[in-house]
Amino acid sequence: MKTLLGAALIVLALLGCSVTAQAQTNTPPKQLLEALATNRQKDALKLAQTVSDAKYCDKSGASLLMCSAEAGAKDVCRVLLDRGADHSHRAGNGTTALYIAAQNGHAEVVKILIEKGAATDIQPDNGATPLIVASEYGHTDVVRLLTEQGANTNLQDNHGSTALILASQNGYAEIASILLEKGTDLNMVDKNGSSALLLAAQEGNTDIVKLLLEHGASTDLQTVNGNTALILASLNGHQEIVKMLLDKGTQVDLKAATGATALFAAASRGHCQVVTLLLEKGADPLVKDSQGKTAYMYSKDYTVKSILNAWSKK
Repeated sequence: MKTLLGAALIVLALLGCSVTAQAQTNTPPKQLLEALATNRQKDALKLAQTVSDAKYCDKSGASLLMCSAEAGAKDVCRVLLDRGADHSHRAGNGTTALYIAAQNGHAEVVKILIEKGAATDIQPDNGATPLIVASEYGHTDVVRLLTEQGANTNLQDNHGSTALILASQNGYAEIASILLEKGTDLNMVDKNGSSALLLAAQEGNTDIVKLLLEHGASTDLQTVNGNTALILASLNGHQEIVKMLLDKGTQVDLKAATGATALFAAASRGHCQVVTLLLEKGADPLVKDSQGKTAYMYSKDYTVKSILNAWSKK
């Protein structure tokens, strides 16, 4: 998700700039920032024990605790928290130490922060929770920790994405399984109308599609422009997923906003085997879209044209 990555880069850029400038002043908090920036964690730990202000923040609002969390310096985080660092402090873009630790996959830091009372569901400006960002980047241990501590699995970011939607889109089957075990709503959709199943089908994430179908995911949800899991799987030639969707009873001729069906999608890309499978499962080769065209008219593949022509005469 671009907004998440953009937020992360902004935070890192701000931290980097502050470390460079502040290291020159040679004050205790800034020495700690420099040690963290240069990955001298032993030095950072010693400095954390004597730093004059454990709650110190730079101009962007990034705290010593946030910098330590970003570096995965668990012992430094623990010392700072013991000395009064605020685990709930938010930087200029709303991020917290827990969010940063989760984004970077630092499970031990996440555990320490939660043990010290950090709230799991604080959302920064992009709306993503620590659970959402950990799911997006495939940090399984962090996801497991957060869900065990009661993190809300159904919260959505500013694009409407949930932890399950992003895990499914990016192919993280184990994370999807953890979230489903915690009772997440598998039919929630983002602002484009895309569900976890639809995006997993689009990306060809077969194991996740199977998992979602086994848990009862709706197969006929449509995006704002009418695309379905079947249409997108067919468009991308994911034959096994197409078969699984059809076996679960998805509507083979459900139309997108343009009037096109899954058959149109498969034919336009020359996916012969998918075209045959759709036809065998009842797809109508004579269906017309909003322009009065059939799937045959969108195909440039001779074999596909032959298959469609033969079925049209039955």
